[in-house]
Amino acid sequence: MIGIIGGFPMRKISLLVLLLAACSKNNNTEMSLYHEDGRAKPVIAVASMIDTTSFDCPWSLSEELTSMVVKKIEGGGKIFVQSNVDSPFAENPFGNDLSWVKREFQNQEFVVFLELVEHAAIPVLRGNKKLTNPSPPELSTNLEMAVRIRVLDLRSQTPKIVLQEMVRESYYIPKTLLPTDYNQTVWGSDEYQNTPMGIAHRQLIQEIALRVSDYILLAR
Repeated sequence: MIGIIGGFPMRKISLLVLLLAACSKNNNTEMSLYHEDGRAKPVIAVASMIDTTSFDCPWSLSEELTSMVVKKIEGGGKIFVQSNVDSPFAENPFGNDLSWVKREFQNQEFVVFLELVEHAAIPVLRGNKKLTNPSPPELSTNLEMAVRIRVLDLRSQTPKIVLQEMVRESYYIPKTLLPTDYNQTVWGSDEYQNTPMGIAHRQLIQEIALRVSDYILLAR
C-alpha cells in the first residue's frame, strides 16, 4: 500500500527527493569547478600512491596518504581534483616514456604521480650504544619518510613535466612505556589523528600538497 502525504503518493515524493539531491550534487560540482569570479580552476587527477616500502602496517599506506593529498589540495579551494578517477596503470609513471599518460588520464589538465620510497622507524642512538635489536622499543626513533613526486601537464599534445622532486620528512618519536598499538588505533579512528604516525603523516602531506598546488597554479 502506498502512503499519501498532502495529496502526493509517498513513492513520488521519494523520487522527487532523489532528483533534488542529484541536482544539488551536480550544481555543487559545477560550482567547485570555478572561482567566485568565474575563472575556471585547474582540473587534476591524483593517481594512487605507489608504495615501494616494506613498512608493516595494518592498513594501506597508499590509500591513507593518497586520500590525504586529495583532501588537502581540495581544501585549498584553488584546484579541482577529479573525483572517482579510475587510474590503474602498468607503466612506470617516473620513466622516460610518457606517451600512455594522456590515454589513461583523459579530460585532465594535470596528473599527479606519487611514490612512497621510504617509511621507516630509525632508532635514535645516544653516545656509543650498540644495537642488538634493529628497533628496540626502549629507544626513541625518527620516522623517516620520503615521497617522490611527478606532476605532468597534459594540456598539449605531449605531456610536460612541471614538477619532479623528492619530499622528505623526519618526525621524532620519543621512547614511551606505552607505545602506540596500530592494530588497535587504526587509520580512520579519532584516536589515530593524535598518534605519532598520524601527526607525522599530516606534516608530510602538508608539504606535498603545498608543493603540488604551487607548481600547478604557476603552470596554469
